[in-house]
Amino acid sequence: MKRFYSQNIQSNYIYLEEEEAQHCAKVLRCKTNDKVEILNGSGSLYEGIISNIQKHEVQIEIIKIVRQEIENKQKLSVAICPTKNPARLEWFLEKATEIGIANIFPIITDRTEKETIKQERLQQIIVSAAKQSGQLYFPVLHQIQAFKNIISEEHNGIQQQFIAHCEAEKKSLKSVYKKENTALILIGPEGDFSPTEIQAALNRNYIPISLGNSILRVETAGVVACSTIQLLNDES
Repeated sequence: MKRFYSQNIQSNYIYLEEEEAQHCAKVLRCKTNDKVEILNGSGSLYEGIISNIQKHEVQIEIIKIVRQEIENKQKLSVAICPTKNPARLEWFLEKATEIGIANIFPIITDRTEKETIKQERLQQIIVSAAKQSGQLYFPVLHQIQAFKNIISEEHNGIQQQFIAHCEAEKKSLKSVYKKENTALILIGPEGDFSPTEIQAALNRNYIPISLGNSILRVETAGVVACSTIQLLNDES
């Protein structure tokens, strides 16, 4: 069944926003009376029937709630540097959304190669990945901010904070993460965090961790972090 996104579902009839409507009508060539699924990104999956379809306007009648989660079960938030090639950060967002993640904080560090992101483009990637994977809660993509701001901020509800880096004296994420805890992991740029940044994070009680024996690209490190937390929490 084809799946769409609509943020505000407050009645039995909804209109898809323009981009979703065009995708429905022009790309997928849906027709009146087609059954579809609608995600609201905030914990609910609905089933509906297309009651009216035009090139730029699609009306859907909501039939029932298929699934609903009262609480977001995703435990991990990641602060990650934008990459020089935007496609690599986009790949991370896509895979992290599919695996499951609560928050994504783009950060600027001493060695960051690119200090801007295309917020709207990245948000579209998140929506597309969430629709494909059926994630009921979409991750929150925050505005880009400085490293010093992310580590000085009080992250309410976060139980463990980690910094992944390539220097000595660190343990594996698997060995220090406590199952079911909410966590924030800092992922540095190509060339790693600077020694000053690492020390600043340690001073704020961030736990230094390794994501494996290999030196990973930024986007790979982010996906490994997401996968590790998800697998640890899925273990019986």
